[in-house]
Amino acid sequence: MVSVHRVPLVGLLALLPVAVYALSVDLIVAVALVNVVLIAGSVTAMFMPSESTAKASAA
Repeated sequence: MVSVHRVPLVGLLALLPVAVYALSVDLIVAVALVNVVLIAGSVTAMFMPSESTAKASAA
């Protein structure tokens, strides 16, 4: 089973085919790279512990 902390890393693996596509077709497709980074960052932020969770586990 995949750990929750590894899910954003799996999202970043989507950069590889997008980069190949951007280099082979047109540079305007580089916008897709930005989208993948934004999605991976959002998923990372979603799975990070909140302040209340961090305080509860530290106490």
